[in-house]
Amino acid sequence: MSSPHCLVTVMEESDRAVDRFDSARRTAQQHANGGTCFNCTDSKICTQYTWALEELSRHPGGLDVLKKLKIAVPVEAPTEEGQQR
Repeated sequence: MSSPHCLVTVMEESDRAVDRFDSARRTAQQHANGGTCFNCTDSKICTQYTWALEELSRHPGGLDVLKKLKIAVPVEAPTEEGQQR
């Protein structure tokens, strides 16, 4: 039996990195091949999917997940500070 304090519900958000990673991974899996997630609406932009891509692209393991799902890694536009002169 699971301990009640270990469960994360839709109403609660975990601050644990492993929980954020798992949520991002599951969202990416649901969106792979044109699917949708629980957060999708009539809008063409799913904020959960956008968050998931950003979250996964920060971690080597997340990049592996995106590669396996054949999802292009988001490329951030270079900032003025990071541009060469």
